[in-house]
Amino acid sequence: MSCFHRLYSKRPLAIVVFTALTTTCFFVYLTFSQPMSFFTPKSSLHSLESTPDIVYLQNVQANESEFSSGKNIFFIVSTLSRNGEIKLNARQACAIESAARSNPDWKIFPLFVATTWFNSTHNEFISPLLRYCNIHMRFIDWKTFATGTPVEDLFTNHILQNSSFVVEHTSDVFRLLTLYKYGGTYVDTDVVVRRSFDLLLPNFFGLEGRGYVGSAVFNLQASGYGHRFAGAALKDLAEHFDGKVWTANGPMLLTRNLQKFCNVLDVTKMSRERCGGQLSVLPPDAFFRVRYWQHERFFHPEHTETVMASIKDDIVVHLWNKLSSKIQQKVDSSTAYVKLAHEYCPNVIKACGEFF
Repeated sequence: MSCFHRLYSKRPLAIVVFTALTTTCFFVYLTFSQPMSFFTPKSSLHSLESTPDIVYLQNVQANESEFSSGKNIFFIVSTLSRNGEIKLNARQACAIESAARSNPDWKIFPLFVATTWFNSTHNEFISPLLRYCNIHMRFIDWKTFATGTPVEDLFTNHILQNSSFVVEHTSDVFRLLTLYKYGGTYVDTDVVVRRSFDLLLPNFFGLEGRGYVGSAVFNLQASGYGHRFAGAALKDLAEHFDGKVWTANGPMLLTRNLQKFCNVLDVTKMSRERCGGQLSVLPPDAFFRVRYWQHERFFHPEHTETVMASIKDDIVVHLWNKLSSKIQQKVDSSTAYVKLAHEYCPNVIKACGEFF
């Protein structure tokens, strides 16, 4: 049964039955070919009002009490759109579905930064997500979300908008800011979530295996140590934001602040005890068992058996989108990634045509 009406619509809308789709699915790295606005033009919004199949998302700030349990999983989707329409590709949607299936008692929040609406009749990879009552799509108002926070000036002074990596750095800022405000777990859209995050103690990070703390998966509570760390990192970000270096506001920022917070320079020695007993830095195998230089193992059948055996107990599998986004996968392939998709995001992969 669809949760479409209850979650997304404030006016009568027909529940659309999505029939067999023949669309070929490709994963495209987030790019844009010309300068674009982070705000949907009023003229565009006005022209959509008369279209009955348009569904507008709720502002994430409209009901902030829904985050009070702390059992929140957030995805930040900062893809730019010419007219404010939400578009998810198959692999992004797979990450979201896998989180919902593996964490049924958690609330899953895909947060859209530059987009606010979708068309319910032709959006093949949003349709499978509407089946899950624990998925709540929201949009972030760029103009107000950071008001009163340590990074407010990054927005009001257009510092973030002028970054050389605006899509990636927008995601970096919003993932940390979201956990600072609401608490929960942030997850990248190039992962497959296999097990519940209840298995981990709160306030956790994971090493990437190259001397840095990763920013693809981490958890911070909205109070106590988690909130304190997020606040300190945001202040650092406000003072040292670097729009020229791709990793500067993600792994490099988190690593630098954890070194201060835990008073440990060697990231491999950041035990929970060394970090005040309230914060964990997990070893690389926790979230990055297949390292970035090994990413092709997910996409070639000769490695499937080895990969599946190595990740059998892992909570999250990270697919290294920056390196793997152009590797096509047929939906009937025997690769590790396709096998994971069939098990953990079955509704999304069914919506694909020949390729996933």
